[in-house]
Amino acid sequence: MKRILFFAVFLPFFFAGCEGTAPENVGETPADPGTGNISELTGTITLYTDNDIIKADGAYAAKLTVLLMDKAGVEHDVTSEVDIYLEGSDSPVESREFRTSDPGVYSFYAVRGFDISNTISVEAASGVKDFPSDSRPDDTSFRHRMLLLQHTGNECPNCPRVMDILRVLSNDEDYNTLYHHVASHSYNTSDAAYSSAAASLSKVLNTTGYYPWLTYNLTTTEGYYLEDIKESIDKLHMDVADAGISAAVSHSGDKVYANVSIKAGKDARYRVAAWLLEDSIHSVQSGATASWQNMHENCLRSMAGAIRTECIYGKSIGELEAGETHDLIVSMDLESGWKVENCKVIIIAVGGDGDDLVNCTVCPVGSKVEYEYN
Repeated sequence: MKRILFFAVFLPFFFAGCEGTAPENVGETPADPGTGNISELTGTITLYTDNDIIKADGAYAAKLTVLLMDKAGVEHDVTSEVDIYLEGSDSPVESREFRTSDPGVYSFYAVRGFDISNTISVEAASGVKDFPSDSRPDDTSFRHRMLLLQHTGNECPNCPRVMDILRVLSNDEDYNTLYHHVASHSYNTSDAAYSSAAASLSKVLNTTGYYPWLTYNLTTTEGYYLEDIKESIDKLHMDVADAGISAAVSHSGDKVYANVSIKAGKDARYRVAAWLLEDSIHSVQSGATASWQNMHENCLRSMAGAIRTECIYGKSIGELEAGETHDLIVSMDLESGWKVENCKVIIIAVGGDGDDLVNCTVCPVGSKVEYEYN
């Protein structure tokens, strides 16, 4: 049962947790210690790729790497000692970098003696757009935007109070360029803006279970009145972001693709999350005091990623040095009934090994965004 927040009652704040955390090196290529004769090693082999999605242009590549874990738990790069097969082919692939001009999903597995690895899939997507070129390649002074996450629903009778507050904030020129807003419609499944992605996100971040509720970035709960929100923005906003984000967003069939480039502002580990949002969803709001409250904006629809932790906190792209870039393509589901012309993607850069949101940007479907420099 949902708990409705009455504004006259003081409630303690809680920090959101994370369940089912995946290994940090999923999607990366772990380093080989380089000890011993690899041809004599025994253990379990695992096939990895650095890109789950590539452009079907014959140039963009997915690198295939095979690691062996020995009895001591040490991983060794044995890519040169194995045969890698494309499913359905009797002959091993000639290159450890997979490229193709033909759209589709391609599955691979590796063989080493009598040992067979896991199977991985690489999607070659058509219509993926190029992100803008870097206009200031030597610069790492990026503008910072934090995330305001609203937990809401159209049958929540007190939610219009927070809607009013957020509307006032969005018209305040001292604050409206310092954050991006996402509405997680998770209160009731009959809400036209409800999604399973929103339910999952609110379950992790809204640990109170109260509605309406606000969380800041991916962890912090600071308050929901206007002055609370402004105070939180003042505290969490940074003059210089730790990373910059450039992207191009396109769609094909039932998928939305974001071609993303992350540029590090400082040496750190980074993760990248991408969420599909939709504007102008009509759903009659309980407790509404104005007609505009029946039209909902920035509504979370779907997330990129195979598991919940990756969907919310992002896919690891490993260590980057200041000024270094990392490019990747991610996809989000586009369900029937969602209006792609009203959709956009928020791309979130997370620093370190946890949930430290360092920057975010929004790009409409069919558009591009550049690195935003100070």
